[in-house]
Amino acid sequence: MSLIPEPLIPPLRFNSIEANLYRGAYPREVNLPFLETLQLKTIISLTPNPITLETDAKLYQFAHEHKIRLVHLECAPAGKGKKRGVPLEYHTILTAINFMIHKKHQPVYIHCLNGGQVTSLVVACLRKLQFWSLISIFNEFINFTTNITVNDRSFVEGFKGEINIDPDDKVDWLWVGVSKHVIGTHPKLKVIEAKSFQDVTI
Repeated sequence: MSLIPEPLIPPLRFNSIEANLYRGAYPREVNLPFLETLQLKTIISLTPNPITLETDAKLYQFAHEHKIRLVHLECAPAGKGKKRGVPLEYHTILTAINFMIHKKHQPVYIHCLNGGQVTSLVVACLRKLQFWSLISIFNEFINFTTNITVNDRSFVEGFKGEINIDPDDKVDWLWVGVSKHVIGTHPKLKVIEAKSFQDVTI
């Protein structure tokens, strides 16, 4: 008599953003066998509190056993309603993107508490770096949230900052089909390509 394997259950709102880059909600114990199949190197938590032995022993031990780096970027819980605020800052998103676009950190799983607004804002800003149109960005956004507010739209449209990229470690999917001239003229983001770029310390 053959044993039926336990089903693999992904986190709520789980999806693939790009190759070796995944998104979803806070992982529960039931999701850990599924996450193990992804062979993750990094988990980015966009949450009020970090994952520690005291706050979540199961997830913390899972990460330790599988040599997964836990990166905590503090964010407020997602808001509610049509006038909800934006619970994170641009510098938080820039730090998250640094992990998302370098091969040495991949595979990466990025999550907030429910896999909705907070994670969607980070992904939307990544898409701006990829030169996606705003229509495409917001269409993807509403796949993971009940709605997109004026505040969400303004935040994504105004996203700006400095992106530091090690060209020797940059992921292959970042700028497929985009010329270097276009990359250097990004209207809101200053892109600096430098070899041996120093990693962000968390």
